[in-house]
Amino acid sequence: MKALLVAAALVLTTASTHAQQSGTSFTSGANGQENLKALINGSPTVVPDTRYEGLRGSPYAVARWLPAVITTSHDAVLQPVPLKYDVFQRRLLMRNPQKGDSIQLNDNLIKSFVLTDALLPDLATGQPYERHFRRFLEAPEMRQQAEFVEVLHAGKQYTLLKRYVKKLDQASYKGAYSSDKRYDELLDKNEYYLRRPDGTLETMKPTLKALQAAAPKLADALKAEAGKQKINGKSDAELARLLNAVDPA
Repeated sequence: MKALLVAAALVLTTASTHAQQSGTSFTSGANGQENLKALINGSPTVVPDTRYEGLRGSPYAVARWLPAVITTSHDAVLQPVPLKYDVFQRRLLMRNPQKGDSIQLNDNLIKSFVLTDALLPDLATGQPYERHFRRFLEAPEMRQQAEFVEVLHAGKQYTLLKRYVKKLDQASYKGAYSSDKRYDELLDKNEYYLRRPDGTLETMKPTLKALQAAAPKLADALKAEAGKQKINGKSDAELARLLNAVDPA
């Protein structure tokens, strides 16, 4: 019963996942009024610009609904619920199993969550991959400290964090010097941080070479482990495997 009450407290707002699209009438709305005025005045009609093709790209860390185990700020662990992390708007959405709608959670009450991805097996265990998210408490900017970051590795000395970032690249198709790009697009601009034993946070690219530079004391061990495992650290999973081997929990 207590878990149910806590889950109910997390619900903030409900937003339908089925967006409705409506066409633009020749005589309705602002464009319609301009058209009518143009007809009365005898000037050319104003034709709506319909070249815009909408939005491309996903705002989510993972576009699919994944089962999530949520830990609240009071350390209560809730039963798994279908969850999405909307990175662009920095919000957590839960699916309503009865209506299929998205319910926005009050993430002020959430400490961390774990997404289980059955379509992405863990290379080390063969089990469904678990994505661990927690508050970005080490963030260099205070406004980022309330955000959730994925913990790719948490060892005795080092922690590798991934901050999901989505940037909006707007359409450009109006004007003589436009690029004729007729859609807005959400682009991935993710950031990686290595927390070192002294507590400092180093920004890095997701490559083996960058990881060695961020953790020079592990550089030789990382290179040796990469050769042993025959991987080159070109993915999040490979970077995590290398760090797990040289810096176990």
